[in-house]
Amino acid sequence: MAKESKNLAKVQSMLDGTYGGKIQSGYTHVEEHKKVGDKWVDSDGNHWEQKEGYRTKNTREGTHHSWDMKCSGCEKLIVKKWDKDTHKGDGRCYHCQLNYELDLKYDKPIRWFAYRRLKDLINMEALHNDMEKWVFAKYEFEKDENIFDKSVANALANGEVDLQLNKVTNKLV
Repeated sequence: MAKESKNLAKVQSMLDGTYGGKIQSGYTHVEEHKKVGDKWVDSDGNHWEQKEGYRTKNTREGTHHSWDMKCSGCEKLIVKKWDKDTHKGDGRCYHCQLNYELDLKYDKPIRWFAYRRLKDLINMEALHNDMEKWVFAKYEFEKDENIFDKSVANALANGEVDLQLNKVTNKLV
């Protein structure tokens, strides 16, 4: 109760303006006014440009990154998720990649086998690199830990822990 009354008294003195404790300072954001056509880079490295009434984020010197992704087979824009996933690995949209693999599989089976084997090897190498990073990160994390920590054994030896064992017996009374 005494602690609460001291806190309440401090709050009341702050409200009254008579508090003589610590002085706190804060930060107030100053709004920057940009003119139309101003370009700047923020702390994350993003490029911005002030337009008339709004701002635009320029990721590649004024062009949006997804607008220049086109399928190498049919030249259509890559906008759907499954097309984007396929385009990352092969440069084609989903349907063009499907047609490409079917043509290889049935017209040139040896080339299709080599193509799939190469894809599998690339995936295995990426998996190997990820596992290697994980193992080394785990090693770096555990390197500083003392795996032979003797604090529990010392506490038991010094009698700091109560070692009463209660034996439970199953006797019918």
